[in-house]
Amino acid sequence: MIRYTYDTNQIEIRESKNEGDVTFNVIVKTDDMRDRVKQLRAFFEENNDYTDAMFYSHQDGHYEVIVRNNNYLIFLLHAFRFRCLESISWT
Repeated sequence: MIRYTYDTNQIEIRESKNEGDVTFNVIVKTDDMRDRVKQLRAFFEENNDYTDAMFYSHQDGHYEVIVRNNNYLIFLLHAFRFRCLESISWT
């Protein structure tokens, strides 16, 4: 099982697992974090696999990100890389 932490003053993440994917509901609380999430989104939009992580922006300032199960760890590692997450650990 993978656990991750994030700064609750900057971002809130809720995760729900489905049969073939994981949906992340992300609420961004600061402009700095919004820039980081945009970098994460750009990374996944620029790669050759257009269905690995799909980002949807909502008018109320939150994002919905749908990640295929086989890309779950890759998504978390890149979220850590762009400092959207503070830590990742295996339990």
